[in-house]
Parts: sequence; structure tokens; C-alpha cells
Amino acid sequence: MKIRRLVKAFAVAMLMASGAVAEKPNFVIVLADDVSWSSFGCVDAGLYTRTPNIDKLAAQGMRFMNFSCSGATCAPTRHELYTGLLPPSSGVYGNGNKPAGEYKNIVNYLGALGYNVGLTGKTHFNTTSAFQKVPGFTVGANEKAPTWEMSGVKQFIETSQAEDRPFCMVIASVHAHHPWTIGDVSNFPLDKIVVPPHMVDGPVTREALARHAAEVEDLDHQVGATMKLLDDMKLNDNTVLIFLSEQGTAMPNGKWSIYDFGTKALCLVRWPGKIKPAAVTDAVAMYCDIVPTLVDIAGEDVPDVDGKSLFSVLKGETSDHREHAYLVHQSGGYTQRAIRNKEFKLIWSPEQDNDYYVGTIMDSNSAKFFAKAWREWLETAKTDPDAQAKIDRVVKHPEFELYNIKNDPWELDNLANNPEYFQKVEEMHAQLKADMEKLNDSFSTEDPKKAKKKKGKEFRNRISPTTTNSWSGFTSALSRIKSMSGEQNCRKLKLT
Repeated sequence: MKIRRLVKAFAVAMLMASGAVAEKPNFVIVLADDVSWSSFGCVDAGLYTRTPNIDKLAAQGMRFMNFSCSGATCAPTRHELYTGLLPPSSGVYGNGNKPAGEYKNIVNYLGALGYNVGLTGKTHFNTTSAFQKVPGFTVGANEKAPTWEMSGVKQFIETSQAEDRPFCMVIASVHAHHPWTIGDVSNFPLDKIVVPPHMVDGPVTREALARHAAEVEDLDHQVGATMKLLDDMKLNDNTVLIFLSEQGTAMPNGKWSIYDFGTKALCLVRWPGKIKPAAVTDAVAMYCDIVPTLVDIAGEDVPDVDGKSLFSVLKGETSDHREHAYLVHQSGGYTQRAIRNKEFKLIWSPEQDNDYYVGTIMDSNSAKFFAKAWREWLETAKTDPDAQAKIDRVVKHPEFELYNIKNDPWELDNLANNPEYFQKVEEMHAQLKADMEKLNDSFSTEDPKKAKKKKGKEFRNRISPTTTNSWSGFTSALSRIKSMSGEQNCRKLKLT
């Protein structure tokens, strides 16, 4: 092993001496914090947005329509991004989980190819192979007055140039993580705010969305400043610029959820002369695909991780990448799995003793603004059945949910009980079970935060995808429905 490392180090040194490494493209990744896919003008989700720089970047490169994180919280998303591993492989299911072991990451993979790999801002990623820390962006996501400036990024790039080394620079913003104190809220009058259809409309909810949008606008300024820096330094042609929105907005059914408002992300990639401008792809892709893609672009063999290189997609050679994305929710003592392809998404919520719960939102004593919005929903639901139905959608889940995400992007119409889609549910459920077995994944109602207090003890409450009675229950329900007639009966029947 030591000899192999020495050989690799010698090869990198020889490449640097020959100037070959200098021909490798640079990478800049701008990573947002808690921003759903729908928060940007370029996606045309119908919301009120002010993101001209991000929209300009979309017009200059490729936009992914079906890009997902596996788990909608910060730690699993960032661990997936930097290592190329899904939560079952890494053990990082939520913010309370530590990695199951030491894994190679973007620093190892690109560093071995001669790259300087730096990060400014939020890390939320534990590893012994650390980024070069670059000053300029606030590190703490919960800061009330986060600041940012680009001089540290510029210095990092200049140092790499002086060393004749390519660079990978991660600009990890804390926008738009709560407490939503940055940005000009006056740019977002409440009467202009468009409330997504899965939310309960109300003044507090509108103010929460306005505050979040104002911070997204400042995030857009950061993207604009990054684009300007690359332009001023004449680095555009040999720099792959990537924008990622992380996971969803910290509102109900967003962050901490398995719905698209939580797991679907905006991914933009620009590389002038290599990627066609204003390109849009429906390829199914995930955060774990980023590291293999960068390594592939840099000319090295793709590492053996859960992710797959997107290089052929970026070059416009194909729109077929993954058959489906693999999604997990395991938080607050509640567990779900899902798969999502270009057209359909199946969510599997096994029978559990408790309802979905996220204390950060639902704790009655929480002072966070999104918790105030939730309390507004609860108050409205006392006299409004539609509001109650929207609350139930957050906390109570049937065993199976099937959505046509092409026609129903907000996942409002569950097709799982519709006889026309029984075969689709059966097919996707079999695929999901196969994925769980391949990844050695299992449902767990263990809360990671509580598990910390039980360090050294074995996880309990495991529900195996091969032993659960869910599928037998579904097929039993299917047989009963086939013997019944009428859509009304189909709606009444529950999968048991």
C-alpha cells in the first residue's frame, strides 16, 4: 500500500513538472444551503423569485431537471456530494449520524491528480482528509449576520496558479439557512409571494417565504460575484462552474422530508466550449454523481463509489444516466424510502408506531420562523378542512404513495390506490426492495440524536425490507380491489 502511494505521488510530481496538470480544467462549486429546486426563475415553478445571476448561469450551461439529494438534511447531502456515497454506504442518514468509517473524498480523489482543493464557508462534513480552509464566507449556518467576500477565493486561485496546479474551489454559502436575517425583504411584498400548493396560505407563512426568498436573492449575488471573478481572471474557458441548491427549504414537506420540495435540487453546470449553452437534460442524477464526474473530466478512472460520471450527459451524448434516484428519510423516529425516475416517484412508508415528527418545526416552543408558520397552519386547520388535509399530508402517510412527477410536480395526487397504476406500484416497489437489498439498507426508527446518547449500543427497531409484511399486504389489497368495482371503493381501501 505504501509503495502504491509513493508511485502515485511520484506520478503526480512528474505530471506537475511536465506541465500536463496545468491542462486539467479547474472546478468551482457554489453550494447553497436549504434552498428548494423551485426557488429560482430558471425552473419556472411559478413562484416569485429574484435570481438573475443564477438564471444567467442556467442560460450559459446545462440545467438538470431531475437532480436529487438522497436525504434532505445538510450532513447526508454534503457527505454524499464529497464522497460519492449514499447514506446506506456511508452511515450518514441524518445530521445526528457520524460516518460508519473513513472514506475517500473529493480532497483525496482530486488531490491525487495534482489539484489544490479548497473550501470557504460551511463544512458540515467530518473527515481526516480536510479541505484547505479559505477565508471569506461565514462558517456557521445559524449566524444571525453572516458575511461573505471573495478576496480569499481570489488568493486561493492565485496561489494555485503560482504553483502551476489546477484547483477545485468549493464556495459553501450559508444562504438560505434559517434564521433568514439577510437580504432585502422589501423586494418580496407579501401580496406577490406565491404560496406553493402543498402549503397552508397565511400571513406568517407568506412572511417566512419572503424572508427565505430575500436570502436566496443574496445567494444570487454570491453566484454573480463568483462569475465575475472567473471572468476578471480570464478563467471561464478552462473552469467547470457548478451550482447546487443543496436540499429543500426549511418548511413543512421541504427539508427533513422525502418529497421533492425536500430532495429535488437545482444543478447547473457551465463549461464554455464543452457544454452547450441553455441546455436542459431530463437525465436522473444525484449528488453522489458529482465526484465521479469531476474525476472523469480530469482524465482519471472513475472511483468505485455509488455515484456515476455525468460526463457523457454534460457533453450532450445521452440523457440516460440512472434508472432512478434512491431517497431516504430517517429522522425523528420516522423512516421512509423512495425511488424517483423521470416520470414517477414511489414512496414507501412502512407501518410505524408514531407519526412523522420534526421537532425543529413542530415543537410548540420553537422560536424559529418556520415553526411559527407551522403553528399558523395548526390554528387555521381548526376551522379549515383543507388546511387539516395539508397537515395530515405532512404527518400521516399511507404505506405507498405514487406520484406522476411530470404532471404533478408538487406531489398532490397520490395514484397508489388507483387501479390503473397498481402495476406501476408493484414494479417500482420491487425495484426499491432490490435497491435496499443491494445497498444493505433497512428501515430504522432509531432517532440519530437519541442514538448519540446510546453510543456503543446496537441499533434496535430494525424493519427489514425482506421481512416486512408490506408487500404481502399490498398484494392482498390489490386482489381485493380487483374483486371490487367503482372508484369510490378504491379510495376507501387502505393498504395493510
